[in-house]
Amino acid sequence: MLNPMLVQYLVGLCCLRYDPDAVEVTIGDMVLDEAAEKERDVDITVTIVDENGEISAFKASEVKHEGKPLDVGAVEQLILKLNDMPKVTHKAIFSTSGYTNGARKKAASHSVDLYTLQPWENRIENDFPDFPGVGTPREFLSHLSSSLLCWPQCKLSITGGPGAPTSFTINEEDRIYAHNGSAHQAYPTFGAYRHALLLKSTEILYNLEPAQTILHTFPYGLHEQGDLFLGPAWPHTHTLDVRADEVYANVGEGVPFRLDSITISGHLQWQRRNPKIEFNILRRVTDNAVFAGAAVAAHGVDDEKMFAMIFPDKGRELGIHLFSISEKQKNMIRKLKIKG
Repeated sequence: MLNPMLVQYLVGLCCLRYDPDAVEVTIGDMVLDEAAEKERDVDITVTIVDENGEISAFKASEVKHEGKPLDVGAVEQLILKLNDMPKVTHKAIFSTSGYTNGARKKAASHSVDLYTLQPWENRIENDFPDFPGVGTPREFLSHLSSSLLCWPQCKLSITGGPGAPTSFTINEEDRIYAHNGSAHQAYPTFGAYRHALLLKSTEILYNLEPAQTILHTFPYGLHEQGDLFLGPAWPHTHTLDVRADEVYANVGEGVPFRLDSITISGHLQWQRRNPKIEFNILRRVTDNAVFAGAAVAAHGVDDEKMFAMIFPDKGRELGIHLFSISEKQKNMIRKLKIKG
């Protein structure tokens, strides 16, 4: 499940928990490189301001998700990059694959902290003394589940804007367009748009009636489907005003027309699943000291939403985070602030 951007986001959340006085944690920050005379991307920055309102620490970290341990050449390049940024007061590198001995020596000679992200299987009390008597992370979160409101059966009725034909059909594989006739940047096909609309609908309806009453009244487990426990389904209709999406369709030989509203008709259903959780712990290489612990899981189903629980190195205040890494952020995250 872990990919480079998710690793970067997780480390950012751990930095947030490690530095409770931080006023800002930015993923994909841009920092001035004086040697190159331009701003360059830094994976994570943490800004800490003192009681007088002055910046007392500006920490920068590079995060690497590689298959092999980082060697001296890779670490040296990262050190040179960070050293050309005089604004940075504290420098660190995080790796999921560890470091060679030469890389460790190189980092030590330049006062750059090295950290590793490793699978976490020890008892929590062994790594976090402020949680006495607590077993392994998997035991601690053994009952974690997520309840999802879904449209298991539904059909869509579309109302078009000016120029729309009286009757038309749009198939899932059909392309949709922006107002200028170019391909729609967010939704390449109507199928992708339909998926987004169903998610948007359930995000609106889940906290309303009758969904809440059904969630707290009827038991799960009436039916099972794979790893899902299904509640009862009930008929429902939901109309969405979609004019702001600026989605246009082109049917047959006609002119493109905007989709103004879409009505979803069918059945809603609560589905509960026990998500697959990955447990990781961050440690400093020099002394094996704990930096933070992290539990991460997919929160929804095919909706890019993630759940993370972060354990601090000291204290019992856990960080609970629901977040998503969008399609455009899967390859690169720029200036994403997770605390402001």
